[in-house]
Amino acid sequence: MGRTQRKRRRKKLVQFYTCNNENSSILLNTWLSDNGLRSSKKLVFAMFETTGRGLLTKKKISAGEELMNLPLNLTINVTSLLMDVLFCRIFLENKISCLLKYKQKVSFQSLMAFYLIHLRAQGVNSKWHVYLESLPKEYTVPYFLPNEMICHIDSEIVNEITKQKNIIVTSFNIFSEVLQNTTCNYIEVQNLGSYFTLSRYEWAYFTVNTRCVYMDLTKLIDSQNLSSTILSLINDNTKISLCPYLDMINHSPNARNETKLIINKDLGNLPLTKLNEDIFSDVRFSIYTKNNFDPYTQVFICYGDSHNLKLITEYGFFLPSNDIDFVPFTFDDINLYLNSRGVKLSGDQIAFINNHGLNKDLYIDLKGLSFNFYGLLMVVKYYYNKNLDISRLIYSAAICSNDRVLIEFIMPMVKDRLVSINVDLDKLCSFSKNMILDNCINLMGQYVNILEKFIKC
Repeated sequence: MGRTQRKRRRKKLVQFYTCNNENSSILLNTWLSDNGLRSSKKLVFAMFETTGRGLLTKKKISAGEELMNLPLNLTINVTSLLMDVLFCRIFLENKISCLLKYKQKVSFQSLMAFYLIHLRAQGVNSKWHVYLESLPKEYTVPYFLPNEMICHIDSEIVNEITKQKNIIVTSFNIFSEVLQNTTCNYIEVQNLGSYFTLSRYEWAYFTVNTRCVYMDLTKLIDSQNLSSTILSLINDNTKISLCPYLDMINHSPNARNETKLIINKDLGNLPLTKLNEDIFSDVRFSIYTKNNFDPYTQVFICYGDSHNLKLITEYGFFLPSNDIDFVPFTFDDINLYLNSRGVKLSGDQIAFINNHGLNKDLYIDLKGLSFNFYGLLMVVKYYYNKNLDISRLIYSAAICSNDRVLIEFIMPMVKDRLVSINVDLDKLCSFSKNMILDNCINLMGQYVNILEKFIKC
């Protein structure tokens, strides 16, 4: 093998470069260490060709090894918000009775995003400044696509974007009104009022969305009397947290890991009035891997088994060959198709469909029709057949997903969906490529593969 050939081969193999010696990495590592992070000495920051920034191991890591652990006060979680007196005063010292007017009006993720803006507005005066500066400046989720592209991406992606926009705009308006009416006159609050913009809030929302981890603190703090705190605003649970360093580890569906909350036996069921950072320095959050990683490979954790629609809209990346992908259909779309074929569902059929949950989870995946989709079609065909018990037929082992009459009946709708996706893909190919658009095109391409396989079977 000649020298040039060897160089080409080496270049092909090199798919990362370490960045532990970059100023930003040194600053972050120093801050993490000073604040109590304990991480495996084998791990370093690196930039990877396929995933971007992540963690590389310099030596073999075996299943069962701890990757890192950090004190609870080095995470941004529900207690962080409750212990931040100034942040709470924005709501409690207000011309509006915020806890009543906005009771259960926002998600905890939205409140966390607002808190991030509160911290970011403080600049270098915030304990979290180094961490906040290390976060991505932008995110690769379809939410940030321009409208001229959004009108050509698949309707399921658009539906997710629409839901996100509704949540973000609604909560942004609530927090804007809170800031406009607060009587807390600290300079930090005044600065927050001028710093708080929709674009910054969008960044904060997707920072939480893409980087938070599950953390259940219900055994640690007493959840009584939350109605008198800012948590009365939220309409869901508080079991998410931002964990510096841990959020550097990328996702793989093949990774397996376990998290542990290590609590001193003397702690637990802490009343809200007794919360303080010193207590939480003795509570640690740890993550162990259940995989083996060879030297100079990327270390992964699993965010949970997810289809690509969720991965691209919530996290901003696409996984090729994702076996759990599916093409969703809505009950309304199917009903319109039935009407176009001269089939009108009776009130009894619709009641049966709704009562048995056959109006949701309607999709086609690589295995074919979903159980509910197939069951819905059986109701269409067999409901008034006096020789059959439709419930027994659907829910017994007698069900057979190879009923060609049902499959052929729905085939024109499937073909129309395939044609529609291909038309939109052709239009999207005329735009300049970027990672967000590529993710959408890849997902729509996966939809094409699934539908083509169904049609051929």
